[in-house]
Amino acid sequence: MSTESLSTKRRPSISAFLALSLDGFIAGEGGDLDWLTPFSSDSPQETGYSALMASADVLLMGRNTFDVVRAFPDWPYGDKPVVVLTHRPAEPGANLSFRQGELGQVLRDLWQEGVRHLYLDGGELVRQGLQAGLVDELTLFWVPVTLGRGVPLFAGALPGRLTPVSSTVLPSGLVRVIYSPAP
Repeated sequence: MSTESLSTKRRPSISAFLALSLDGFIAGEGGDLDWLTPFSSDSPQETGYSALMASADVLLMGRNTFDVVRAFPDWPYGDKPVVVLTHRPAEPGANLSFRQGELGQVLRDLWQEGVRHLYLDGGELVRQGLQAGLVDELTLFWVPVTLGRGVPLFAGALPGRLTPVSSTVLPSGLVRVIYSPAP
């Protein structure tokens, strides 16, 4: 049995799902997401979000992403369990918990708790997951705008390459590309 198959059996399958500008930013300056609004007409079924949420056991996000999302008028994750990786104190809630530690260890802990498919969200966590070779499927929505500044997805080189598995042009003009990270 290969090392890769051994490591896969000790951690959940990981999917990441992000929109980014043509110049590689997942948010504008100060975490601004308003640039996405003109491209938000695609349904969750068209984007694949509904299928992802139905198949994922847990959503794991970073604290910065959590702080942005909790300010939204509506909580976008329904009753899906959300785990936030943070070093800052926080109050857990219904279907919301907070953890500290290295990403690999948190994934092993979640595996021990029965999590088999995890939706990884947030630029820093997705970068860490990609750099560590932990992301199994990366869905990127290329938004036909350039921002020039903001929060980059790819800050630094990736240790492997991204192999496109499929691509689709959505009615809004977004281009969805599903990648399989290769070591």
